[in-house]
Amino acid sequence: MLEISRLEDRALYREVVGDVLLKLYQYNQESYGRLEDRILSEDKPEQGGYAIYLAMTDREHYDATDEFMYPMAEEDVRKTEVSYQEVREALAEKRKLRLYTVFLEASASHVYRMLQEDREFHGMIRTRNREYRGTFLVQRNEKYLDMVKELYYIFAANHQPWVTVCEAYLAKLLDVYLCSAESLPEKDDIEEIRVDFEEYSEWVRTEMIPLWNLRKIHEKTSTYPEPSIDKTNYEHQIFSHRLNADCEYLVMNTDVEITNIRRVKGDLLITCPVDRPCDWSLYQVNQRKDGFRYPYPVLSNGYKESFSGSITEMYRRSIKTKAEMARLIESFPYDGYVRFRGMEIGEALPKDWEGSNYNMDGFIQDEIRIGHSRQVLTLFFAPVDRENYLNEDIMSFLVTQVQKLFPEYLCVGSMKRE
Repeated sequence: MLEISRLEDRALYREVVGDVLLKLYQYNQESYGRLEDRILSEDKPEQGGYAIYLAMTDREHYDATDEFMYPMAEEDVRKTEVSYQEVREALAEKRKLRLYTVFLEASASHVYRMLQEDREFHGMIRTRNREYRGTFLVQRNEKYLDMVKELYYIFAANHQPWVTVCEAYLAKLLDVYLCSAESLPEKDDIEEIRVDFEEYSEWVRTEMIPLWNLRKIHEKTSTYPEPSIDKTNYEHQIFSHRLNADCEYLVMNTDVEITNIRRVKGDLLITCPVDRPCDWSLYQVNQRKDGFRYPYPVLSNGYKESFSGSITEMYRRSIKTKAEMARLIESFPYDGYVRFRGMEIGEALPKDWEGSNYNMDGFIQDEIRIGHSRQVLTLFFAPVDRENYLNEDIMSFLVTQVQKLFPEYLCVGSMKRE
């Protein structure tokens, strides 16, 4: 501007350029202001907003008014009966027939031993007219474990970090199959099928229902989707009055390429390439509520509501010392089951490790691992109550957390007696 010799031209230049730059500056400031307001208006989930809780109850004491925990499978609330015709057809075709699911209230080692034995149990089929002897087989129930596996991919599609679900109860659910029986008449009615589980009988529980804090709901886009600024995706809005303000939500439609999910003033905004209203399947993640009691303890993958738990969740940093390892383990609410006592790096696996350890993230196949020959990182724990059948399962959950941080080691747990 100073190179313009005529003052009139210089003044005109200052006026024109200054006016243009001022409006550009104002436009940028307003745009940044709108962007800042949009970001700050998003509702951020609190600590543990996506924590998964699990519990068990018997069918007789299931409370349908419970607003915290729901059956993992809705059909579990209804007692299923095996028909006489199904039994006869299975026996004629010489195939196994699944009868029902039992809960083995025993340690992980006992469950492992029972499944490894792969033995047949004896029992009887009682009809209106007489009793018939039969043989039965027990296998691990995979239905609920598969639901956790599906949940892992739902978390990934929703851009949420995965925290291992404590599967302690689910790993103890076993399916009972009828293998063979005496010849049955053509017409009769089954009144009872009883299996003698021999030394395992004291731990077998029937009519049990696994519960978790996820409720499946279905909603449709509340209004016509608005184009996003990238001119490729569309923003689907579900109005807040159709949702629970105290809950987080996971979109179950993993077949849709979701690029963003956020909450703004209670509304759920889903960004995806679909340009028309959609039917959405959602998991409503209920938050822990006081006042409800369950026959079995509620297990969670959430961090403790403490400073240590908050720091662990926020930073998820690497572990370099024994004290940091202890802080990670203590950030979970399981100090009433086992206490961390130390660790050791070596070449040999501890005795009987396989029965008392299992990886609760074993279904994850896309993790990066360093080779197949790894040193063993053994974590030592001491039980608080030696008779608690969940000790080894809680230990497995904590070891699984450590395994994710140390892919270069094979992490196992060992229970020390104090």
